[in-house]
Amino acid sequence: MPRVLVVQNAACEHLGTIRLMFEHDGFSIDTVLATKEKVPDTLEGYDALIVLGGPASAYDDLVYLRREEMLIQDALKYGTPMLGICLGSQLLARVAGARVYKGHIKEIGWYTVSITEHGLRSVFRGLDDSILVFHWHNDTYDLASNAVRLAYSTNYLNQAFMIGNAIGVQFHVEVDEQMIHEWVEEYGQEIDSSDISKYALLKDTKHRVDMLQHTAKILYSNFRNMISLYKNSEKGTH
Repeated sequence: MPRVLVVQNAACEHLGTIRLMFEHDGFSIDTVLATKEKVPDTLEGYDALIVLGGPASAYDDLVYLRREEMLIQDALKYGTPMLGICLGSQLLARVAGARVYKGHIKEIGWYTVSITEHGLRSVFRGLDDSILVFHWHNDTYDLASNAVRLAYSTNYLNQAFMIGNAIGVQFHVEVDEQMIHEWVEEYGQEIDSSDISKYALLKDTKHRVDMLQHTAKILYSNFRNMISLYKNSEKGTH
C-alpha cells in the first residue's frame, strides 16, 4: 500500500477533496499538523510528500517551517513525488534557491490561470490551457534555475512549477464549498482588511466549485501516476 505524508500548516487547511481520491485508491495517509505536532525527520517509508497551505510566510522565522524544508530537501534528493500547495509551493521554491516575497496584489477568490505547454504535458495533462481556480495568497516567488513553469496568470508570472518530481502550485485545487466557508470564517479579518465582499466570494464559490473538483481530479490522477512510477522504480528505496 503506497504511503503519503501530508503536512498541514493550519487545522482548516487540510487535504480536502484530494484526500477522498487517495483513500478511494487505497493509499495510506499520515497527516501531521506542523504547528502542534512533530514533523518527521525524513521521508523514509513514504512514497510521496504533500505540504499544504497556511497563514505563515515561507520566510517567517518558525522552527516547524525549517523542519518542513528538510523534508522537501529529502524529496528533491531522492526524487520522491511532492506536491506543495500555496505555502507548500513557496517552501519548495525557497528550498530550491528561489526568492519568496510579498506579492504586489493579494489574490483571494476566483482567478484564471494559464497552463504552459509543459504543464499540459505533465501535471495538468487533460485540462484546458486556461482554468478558473481558487486562490488565497499574498506571497509569490521567483523560479529556481532548475524549475520549469507550469502555470501563470495576469497578476503573477509563477502560479505553478515543477522540479523533477516536485510540483509547486500557488492556487488551491483541494478545496470544496465547506472548506471555503471555513476559511472565510477563520480568516475573516483578512478579507475585511482587503475590502473583499464575503457575499460575492461565497456566491461565486457556489457556482464554480464543481468545476474545481474536475481540475482536482485531473491533477490528482497525474500526481498519482508519478507516485506509481516512483514506487515501481529503483528510486523508490532510500
